[in-house]
Amino acid sequence: MKRIKIILNTLAITLAIAGALATRYYMQEHIQSQYIPVDTSYRAVGTFGVDYNCYDTNMVCTFYLTDSGVSPKKYLPYRKGQYVPLKK
Repeated sequence: MKRIKIILNTLAITLAIAGALATRYYMQEHIQSQYIPVDTSYRAVGTFGVDYNCYDTNMVCTFYLTDSGVSPKKYLPYRKGQYVPLKK
């Protein structure tokens, strides 16, 4: 029984680490477009640091669009802060 418990704990830890690494790779900025809510839809905002900035607050600054089969066209929070467009 103790051996099975050790094997299951090792498997759970390995799966958690693999999931974290896969999520980190998926969430890289150059892959994901960022969006902000405008009225009842979402608008693409461009490049972080060039087109907009997010200043330190507890609000959600930008969202990303999921491309999963389970929940298509769902926007999830990505970056925290206050959205501020940069003037050119």
